[in-house]
Amino acid sequence: MNKLDAHRSLLSAALAGAAALLLAGCGGDDPAPASPPSRSAPSPVPSAPNPSGQDQKQAVEAAYTQFWPRSLAIPGTPESAWRNAMAELAVDPQLSITLDAMSRNKQAGVKPYGDVTTRISRVELDGDHATLNDCQDGSRSGQADAATGDRKTVGTSQIPIRAHLVRDVADGRWKVSQLEYPGGPC
Repeated sequence: MNKLDAHRSLLSAALAGAAALLLAGCGGDDPAPASPPSRSAPSPVPSAPNPSGQDQKQAVEAAYTQFWPRSLAIPGTPESAWRNAMAELAVDPQLSITLDAMSRNKQAGVKPYGDVTTRISRVELDGDHATLNDCQDGSRSGQADAATGDRKTVGTSQIPIRAHLVRDVADGRWKVSQLEYPGGPC
């Protein structure tokens, strides 16, 4: 399996389309999909945006972009807090996919390292649903041994991701609902 195929497999598993938590482009025998790395500290969850289309697109981009560092930071906290912390930025099915991947990684003794850079090319709005296209740079991230910190995998510089987000009816915030890794060029 080449690096790109292995990475896509990780992304699909962890993020179910990802995002969830994986970095497409990882090589080697990976125990479980890793959370997409992003070293920046998690930002506050965006509050309900005002109704203009441009503001909605910015809110979608902010929610998506904040998903990645949050998914990296959460595994370092008590597992009992993971669901509530990730639920601020994700809903099912992606929420469960991400949490399952974090749990598998913990059990396998791996953790994410590094950071990813989002390169959003398009945001489409349809009421309370949005689709976002990203050509993520994961070349400075991957999975490492949780005990030693030794790197096991490394991502690639062009990871095509299609993210689906929904607006939470309770608080108006946009949340990642599904990550897809379509493959091919960005």
